[in-house]
Amino acid sequence: MENCSEERIVDAACFGVKRDGVTDDAPAIQQAIDYAASNNLSRVLLTGNYTYAIASPLVIKPSVSFEMDSGTKLKVTGNYHVFTLQKDASISGGTVEVTDPSFTSSVIYLHGSRQLETGNKTTISNISMINTSGAYNGKGIYFYCQKAWDFISFVNVSFVHLRNFERGVLLQTEKITNINTPAWINANNFSYLSIDGCQYGIDVAGISDVPYETSGNSFSHFQMQCRSQTKRAIKCSGAYNTFEGHIWDTYLMNGGQPPVEFTSISHRNQLASNLLSTVILNNGQYNDITSPFEQTRNIFAPGLPGKPDIIGNQDDIFVQADKKYTVKQIAGKAPYGGSISNCFSLVDEQSMNYLDVPASAPVVIEMDFTANPIKMLNMAGVSFGWGESPKNIKFEYLTALDGAWTTAKDVKNNLGNTVTAEVRANTLYKMRLTLSEYTKDHKRFRINRIFGTSSMMPGSSWVATSGSKMYGNLEFQQGNSLILKSPDGQSWKLSVDNTGKVSGTKI
Repeated sequence: MENCSEERIVDAACFGVKRDGVTDDAPAIQQAIDYAASNNLSRVLLTGNYTYAIASPLVIKPSVSFEMDSGTKLKVTGNYHVFTLQKDASISGGTVEVTDPSFTSSVIYLHGSRQLETGNKTTISNISMINTSGAYNGKGIYFYCQKAWDFISFVNVSFVHLRNFERGVLLQTEKITNINTPAWINANNFSYLSIDGCQYGIDVAGISDVPYETSGNSFSHFQMQCRSQTKRAIKCSGAYNTFEGHIWDTYLMNGGQPPVEFTSISHRNQLASNLLSTVILNNGQYNDITSPFEQTRNIFAPGLPGKPDIIGNQDDIFVQADKKYTVKQIAGKAPYGGSISNCFSLVDEQSMNYLDVPASAPVVIEMDFTANPIKMLNMAGVSFGWGESPKNIKFEYLTALDGAWTTAKDVKNNLGNTVTAEVRANTLYKMRLTLSEYTKDHKRFRINRIFGTSSMMPGSSWVATSGSKMYGNLEFQQGNSLILKSPDGQSWKLSVDNTGKVSGTKI
């Protein structure tokens, strides 16, 4: 084989490939790959403007790079994973054509049992995959985790063309119930994909967190062409995935289906495309959808049930909470500066400050709403001074007077200046914060504000036209006043003279 491995490159032609488009060349190609792996050779070439018939699966062994010329074509018949990539394996170049309508497997397959992780050199690049069977079946690229401790991460896919598959790219983790034995597909990079006519262009299937997560994968600079068979250009059930590219001609899709779907278990994904947000089915939480064809400035929509958000002071229902409810510190050392009322004030520079609070004796602040329970609370948070945050923060809440406390969030080793928690409560009786330790050598933390939002209550920093209760004085300049309507419908403007006598003038 000396002449077949010159310059440490293996030419598959030396292993008996026929390249006539009829004879199965897969066994000869596999021999070339195996020879390279056994002899510590890294590159296997399939050259020339020839058509190679493939009727059986190929496995690219660890650290082997399988490279095809741009004019090389593999014609696939049968139903199997055409290429299975093992750890540090790569594939590039050429065209793979699926001609068999029974094909439901994948062209390029990665299994999580190989535990592809940071530092691996697995790449897929400059390759075209086309299904010409007319059945729109199978998968182009398939990442699959089946059982505990399967994982696929840090794989790079670039300059790939996919056409007429059921799924162009599928990232899938099977359901696992034990959180201590997870599987995951995350931190993979897909760039410059061209996807045409697939039923699902990109499908991220799994959940947003362990034990079987698909999260943090990046799809950038993709171009996706929709056809009549397209059901979804993108479908995503994971979290923290980013999608940036163009989706064309969605009007060609049958049935008026939404081209993009974020499922109910998805959250915190990002989509930047040419589509309007109004055509995207977003059943998840905190998914960020942007389009250059909408407003040039960000629009902050009103709060919606089940979609906790807060826009500055206007949505905060805890403004003046110390006057509306019973709020007190129930444990821990006293603050060395400020008071608890400062935590519910609109004045930015007011705060409550603590020094050297140990984890063994944390500060506990309790808010008691029993006299007037809060309806439909959906989020609570606390903001700290810059560089003056506690190390440990726990949010708890009580939804029944005789019930147990529910932990909404328990943060250890906090580094943030603002921490929020999803406190979902139809009726909230109490909430408490437990704070301890420090993040800087000065050993202090400073609470600037405790805030929250509700789906049933307006913010407390403004007077709602539907009616509000005031916790301070109203002062009118001379000439301005209140206007009241009498029972007969007349309007009367109130005024006061120098003796303090109030009178009304009909207007």
